Amino acid sequence: MNTILKPQSANRKTKIITIFLSLFFILAGGGLLAANSFGDEVIGPTILFLFALCFSVIATWDRKNQWAIIPAGLFASIGLVVVLDTLIPQSEATGHFYRLEVLIPKMEILIPQSAVTGPVLMFLLAATFLVFAILSKKNWWAIIPAGLFASIGLVVVLDTLIPHEEYPRIHGMFIWGYYTWVLFLGLTTTFGILWLLRKILPTNWAIYPAVGFLAMAVLFIIEGAHFSEYWLETMVLVFGVTLLLAVLTRKKQPGSE
Repeated sequence: MNTILKPQSANRKTKIITIFLSLFFILAGGGLLAANSFGDEVIGPTILFLFALCFSVIATWDRKNQWAIIPAGLFASIGLVVVLDTLIPQSEATGHFYRLEVLIPKMEILIPQSAVTGPVLMFLLAATFLVFAILSKKNWWAIIPAGLFASIGLVVVLDTLIPHEEYPRIHGMFIWGYYTWVLFLGLTTTFGILWLLRKILPTNWAIYPAVGFLAMAVLFIIEGAHFSEYWLETMVLVFGVTLLLAVLTRKKQPGSE
Protein backbone atom coordinates (compact mmCIF):
# COMPACT_ATOMS: atom_id res chain seq x y z
CA MET A 1 0.00 0.00 0.00
CA ASN A 2 2.76 2.41 0.99
CA THR A 3 4.78 1.56 -2.11
CA ILE A 4 1.79 2.57 -4.22
CA LEU A 5 1.24 5.89 -2.41
CA LYS A 6 4.85 7.05 -2.46
CA PRO A 7 5.02 7.71 -6.23
CA GLN A 8 1.69 9.55 -6.04
CA SER A 9 2.98 11.69 -3.18
CA ALA A 10 6.20 12.47 -5.09
CA ASN A 11 4.22 13.42 -8.20
CA ARG A 12 1.98 15.70 -6.12
CA LYS A 13 4.99 17.47 -4.59
CA THR A 14 6.57 17.88 -8.02
CA LYS A 15 3.33 19.34 -9.37
CA ILE A 16 3.07 21.82 -6.45
CA ILE A 17 6.69 22.96 -6.88
CA THR A 18 6.16 23.38 -10.62
CA ILE A 19 3.01 25.44 -10.07
CA PHE A 20 4.75 27.78 -7.64
CA LEU A 21 7.73 28.21 -9.97
CA SER A 22 5.33 28.99 -12.81
CA LEU A 23 3.52 31.55 -10.66
CA PHE A 24 6.85 33.14 -9.71
CA PHE A 25 7.83 33.61 -13.37
CA ILE A 26 4.35 34.94 -14.15
CA LEU A 27 4.68 37.50 -11.36
CA ALA A 28 8.16 38.55 -12.44
CA GLY A 29 7.26 38.76 -16.12
CA GLY A 30 3.99 40.57 -15.48
CA GLY A 31 5.68 43.14 -13.26
CA LEU A 32 8.44 43.83 -15.81
CA LEU A 33 5.94 44.04 -18.67
CA ALA A 34 3.78 46.48 -16.74
CA ALA A 35 6.83 48.62 -15.92
CA ASN A 36 7.89 48.80 -19.57
CA SER A 37 4.39 49.52 -20.84
CA PHE A 38 2.93 51.90 -18.25
CA GLY A 39 5.76 53.07 -16.00
CA ASP A 40 7.25 52.08 -12.67
CA GLU A 41 4.20 53.27 -10.70
CA VAL A 42 2.12 50.28 -11.84
CA ILE A 43 4.65 47.60 -10.86
CA GLY A 44 3.26 47.43 -7.32
CA PRO A 45 -0.42 47.04 -8.26
CA THR A 46 0.42 44.56 -11.03
CA ILE A 47 2.39 42.30 -8.70
CA LEU A 48 -0.32 42.53 -6.03
CA PHE A 49 -3.05 41.60 -8.52
CA LEU A 50 -0.96 38.74 -9.86
CA PHE A 51 -0.45 37.47 -6.31
CA ALA A 52 -4.21 37.69 -5.84
CA LEU A 53 -4.71 35.72 -9.07
CA CYS A 54 -2.22 33.06 -7.99
CA PHE A 55 -3.91 32.52 -4.63
CA SER A 56 -7.28 32.46 -6.37
CA VAL A 57 -6.02 29.63 -8.58
CA ILE A 58 -4.78 27.77 -5.50
CA ALA A 59 -8.17 28.26 -3.83
CA THR A 60 -10.09 26.87 -6.81
CA TRP A 61 -7.64 24.00 -7.35
CA ASP A 62 -8.92 22.05 -4.35
CA ARG A 63 -11.62 22.60 -1.71
CA LYS A 64 -8.98 22.02 0.95
CA ASN A 65 -7.27 25.20 -0.22
CA GLN A 66 -10.10 27.56 0.69
CA TRP A 67 -7.68 29.32 3.07
CA ALA A 68 -6.07 30.87 -0.02
CA ILE A 69 -9.16 33.07 -0.50
CA ILE A 70 -7.99 35.27 2.39
CA PRO A 71 -4.53 36.17 0.99
CA ALA A 72 -6.11 36.49 -2.47
CA GLY A 73 -8.59 39.04 -1.16
CA LEU A 74 -5.89 40.80 0.85
CA PHE A 75 -3.57 41.25 -2.15
CA ALA A 76 -6.45 42.28 -4.43
CA SER A 77 -7.71 44.83 -1.89
CA ILE A 78 -4.30 46.41 -1.36
CA GLY A 79 -3.68 46.40 -5.10
CA LEU A 80 -6.90 48.30 -5.78
CA VAL A 81 -6.05 50.85 -3.09
CA VAL A 82 -2.62 51.38 -4.64
CA VAL A 83 -4.29 51.85 -8.04
CA LEU A 84 -6.58 54.51 -6.56
CA ASP A 85 -3.55 56.29 -5.12
CA THR A 86 -1.52 56.23 -8.33
CA LEU A 87 -3.86 56.24 -11.32
CA ILE A 88 -6.85 58.42 -10.35
CA PRO A 89 -6.20 62.10 -11.18
CA GLN A 90 -5.58 64.29 -8.18
CA SER A 91 -6.28 67.98 -7.71
CA GLU A 92 -3.30 70.15 -8.60
CA ALA A 93 -4.33 72.63 -5.91
CA THR A 94 -4.19 70.30 -2.95
CA GLY A 95 -2.42 67.13 -4.03
CA HIS A 96 -4.36 65.19 -1.41
CA PHE A 97 -7.80 65.10 -3.02
CA TYR A 98 -9.22 63.06 -5.86
CA ARG A 99 -10.76 65.10 -8.68
CA LEU A 100 -13.88 63.52 -10.12
CA GLU A 101 -15.48 65.26 -13.12
CA VAL A 102 -19.29 65.14 -13.00
CA LEU A 103 -21.53 65.88 -16.03
CA ILE A 104 -19.83 69.12 -16.91
CA PRO A 105 -16.07 68.77 -17.58
CA LYS A 106 -15.32 71.96 -15.67
CA MET A 107 -17.27 70.79 -12.63
CA GLU A 108 -15.30 68.71 -10.14
CA ILE A 109 -15.85 67.11 -6.75
CA LEU A 110 -12.87 66.92 -4.41
CA ILE A 111 -12.79 63.82 -2.25
CA PRO A 112 -10.05 63.30 0.36
CA GLN A 113 -7.78 60.34 -0.38
CA SER A 114 -8.48 58.73 3.00
CA ALA A 115 -12.23 58.98 2.31
CA VAL A 116 -11.77 56.77 -0.74
CA THR A 117 -8.92 54.39 -0.01
CA GLY A 118 -9.81 53.78 3.64
CA PRO A 119 -13.41 52.58 3.18
CA VAL A 120 -12.57 50.74 -0.05
CA LEU A 121 -9.88 48.72 1.72
CA MET A 122 -12.09 48.01 4.74
CA PHE A 123 -15.13 46.94 2.69
CA LEU A 124 -13.06 44.74 0.39
CA LEU A 125 -11.45 43.01 3.37
CA ALA A 126 -14.91 42.56 4.89
CA ALA A 127 -16.15 41.02 1.62
CA THR A 128 -13.15 38.67 1.53
CA PHE A 129 -13.82 37.27 5.00
CA LEU A 130 -17.56 37.11 4.33
CA VAL A 131 -17.06 35.02 1.19
CA PHE A 132 -14.68 32.77 3.11
CA ALA A 133 -17.32 32.32 5.84
CA ILE A 134 -20.11 31.53 3.36
CA LEU A 135 -18.14 28.74 1.67
CA SER A 136 -18.14 26.46 4.72
CA LYS A 137 -19.70 26.27 8.16
CA LYS A 138 -16.23 25.58 9.53
CA ASN A 139 -15.26 29.11 8.53
CA TRP A 140 -17.94 30.77 10.68
CA TRP A 141 -15.25 32.62 12.67
CA ALA A 142 -14.52 34.75 9.58
CA ILE A 143 -17.82 36.58 10.17
CA ILE A 144 -16.13 38.39 13.09
CA PRO A 145 -13.32 40.09 11.09
CA ALA A 146 -15.82 40.71 8.28
CA GLY A 147 -18.08 42.61 10.67
CA LEU A 148 -15.14 44.46 12.20
CA PHE A 149 -13.77 45.69 8.85
CA ALA A 150 -17.25 46.63 7.59
CA SER A 151 -17.94 48.59 10.80
CA ILE A 152 -14.64 50.49 10.52
CA GLY A 153 -15.36 51.28 6.87
CA LEU A 154 -18.82 52.60 7.75
CA VAL A 155 -17.33 54.79 10.49
CA VAL A 156 -14.84 56.31 8.02
CA VAL A 157 -17.61 56.99 5.49
CA LEU A 158 -19.86 58.68 8.07
CA ASP A 159 -16.96 60.65 9.52
CA THR A 160 -16.15 62.01 6.05
CA LEU A 161 -19.58 62.64 4.55
CA ILE A 162 -21.65 63.87 7.52
CA PRO A 163 -20.50 67.18 9.05
CA HIS A 164 -19.96 67.15 12.81
CA GLU A 165 -17.94 68.84 15.48
CA GLU A 166 -14.74 67.06 16.42
CA TYR A 167 -14.27 66.19 20.06
CA PRO A 168 -11.65 68.32 21.80
CA ARG A 169 -8.22 66.70 21.76
CA ILE A 170 -6.41 66.54 25.08
CA HIS A 171 -2.67 66.01 25.03
CA GLY A 172 -1.65 62.56 26.23
CA MET A 173 -5.21 61.19 26.10
CA PHE A 174 -6.54 58.57 23.70
CA ILE A 175 -9.34 60.23 21.72
CA TRP A 176 -12.30 58.26 20.39
CA GLY A 177 -13.99 59.50 17.22
CA TYR A 178 -17.44 61.03 17.00
CA TYR A 179 -18.93 57.92 15.33
CA THR A 180 -17.31 55.32 17.59
CA TRP A 181 -20.82 54.29 18.67
CA VAL A 182 -21.39 53.13 15.07
CA LEU A 183 -18.38 50.84 15.42
CA PHE A 184 -19.82 49.37 18.61
CA LEU A 185 -23.23 48.90 16.98
CA GLY A 186 -21.55 47.21 14.03
CA LEU A 187 -19.84 44.76 16.36
CA THR A 188 -23.16 44.26 18.17
CA THR A 189 -24.75 43.34 14.85
CA THR A 190 -21.86 41.02 13.98
CA PHE A 191 -22.11 38.99 17.18
CA GLY A 192 -25.90 39.20 17.03
CA ILE A 193 -25.86 37.50 13.63
CA LEU A 194 -23.59 34.80 15.01
CA TRP A 195 -26.01 34.26 17.89
CA LEU A 196 -28.96 34.00 15.52
CA LEU A 197 -27.06 31.22 13.71
CA ARG A 198 -26.56 29.28 16.95
CA LYS A 199 -28.80 26.41 15.76
CA ILE A 200 -26.38 25.53 12.97
CA LEU A 201 -23.15 26.95 14.45
CA PRO A 202 -21.50 26.66 17.90
CA THR A 203 -22.18 30.31 18.70
CA ASN A 204 -24.44 30.36 21.76
CA TRP A 205 -21.78 32.46 23.48
CA ALA A 206 -22.09 35.28 20.91
CA ILE A 207 -25.00 36.87 22.77
CA TYR A 208 -22.66 38.10 25.52
CA PRO A 209 -20.25 40.17 23.39
CA ALA A 210 -23.31 41.42 21.47
CA VAL A 211 -24.85 42.71 24.70
CA GLY A 212 -21.50 44.10 25.83
CA PHE A 213 -20.90 46.09 22.63
CA LEU A 214 -24.50 47.32 22.68
CA ALA A 215 -23.92 48.62 26.21
CA MET A 216 -20.70 50.30 25.01
CA ALA A 217 -22.59 52.02 22.18
CA VAL A 218 -25.28 53.31 24.56
CA LEU A 219 -22.72 54.52 27.11
CA PHE A 220 -20.73 56.25 24.36
CA ILE A 221 -23.83 58.13 23.22
CA ILE A 222 -24.56 59.14 26.82
CA GLU A 223 -21.01 60.16 27.72
CA GLY A 224 -20.22 61.82 24.39
CA ALA A 225 -16.94 63.73 24.45
CA HIS A 226 -16.29 62.55 28.01
CA PHE A 227 -16.02 58.94 26.83
CA SER A 228 -12.33 59.54 26.07
CA GLU A 229 -11.81 60.36 29.75
CA TYR A 230 -13.56 57.26 31.06
CA TRP A 231 -13.22 54.74 28.23
CA LEU A 232 -11.02 52.33 30.20
CA GLU A 233 -13.28 52.41 33.27
CA THR A 234 -16.33 52.01 31.03
CA MET A 235 -14.89 49.00 29.23
CA VAL A 236 -13.83 47.32 32.48
CA LEU A 237 -17.31 47.89 33.93
CA VAL A 238 -19.09 46.53 30.86
CA PHE A 239 -16.75 43.53 30.72
CA GLY A 240 -17.41 42.72 34.35
CA VAL A 241 -21.19 42.99 34.00
CA THR A 242 -21.15 40.91 30.78
CA LEU A 243 -19.00 38.22 32.39
CA LEU A 244 -21.32 38.06 35.41
CA LEU A 245 -24.33 37.84 33.10
CA ALA A 246 -22.68 34.97 31.22
CA VAL A 247 -22.09 33.03 34.45
CA LEU A 248 -25.60 33.60 35.84
CA THR A 249 -27.45 32.77 32.64
CA ARG A 250 -25.39 29.79 31.50
CA LYS A 251 -27.46 26.62 31.38
CA LYS A 252 -26.27 23.71 33.50
CA GLN A 253 -25.08 20.65 31.64
CA PRO A 254 -27.06 17.41 32.24
CA GLY A 255 -25.57 15.44 35.13
CA SER A 256 -23.70 18.45 36.61
CA GLU A 257 -24.31 19.38 40.22
